[in-house]
Amino acid sequence: MSAKPKKKSRRMTVATPFPDEKLGATVAQLALAAPRASGPSPRVKEILLGRIRAARAGENANVRAGWRFESAGVAEGWSSGKVPGVRFKTLSIDETRDVVMLLMEMAPGARFPDHAHTAGGDEGLVISGDVITGGRLMRAGDYYFAAEGTTQGETVSPSGCTALLSLTARAWKQWRTALMPA
Repeated sequence: MSAKPKKKSRRMTVATPFPDEKLGATVAQLALAAPRASGPSPRVKEILLGRIRAARAGENANVRAGWRFESAGVAEGWSSGKVPGVRFKTLSIDETRDVVMLLMEMAPGARFPDHAHTAGGDEGLVISGDVITGGRLMRAGDYYFAAEGTTQGETVSPSGCTALLSLTARAWKQWRTALMPA
């Protein structure tokens, strides 16, 4: 019987940052054997480029007459009152329609006092975090409506929250008088 000829190895010598030469050589060989990455799909590329364009245009865009923009992430416009850990950002006040839109932010553990809805109801949407109001734990995406004449017990935020609130301008005037410093 004749012996089969041995195949020649195609080992490459590659400098690696691994202290163990055998492991480093193995990793290098695997890296060379891996298929080339093809890049993101056209749809993913379109989404990413759209986000980049939007970020570049964002704050530098020309704002058309009649438009105004606000952000919860911008420090300007927030007001703290007499309730520790609670602050508000008034987005709009429409006296004609008797509607106010505002952001309310509560720090973790903050407590907003009991109050009666005597000057109109209010409604809200939790944007982030969590809050217990009306006896219910609410999380991001949850909505509530409290009609005029109802009472709202203490509102507590276990881990902090940001919420979008809508209430009457009359009610907002009462809140500001009671809760904001003179």
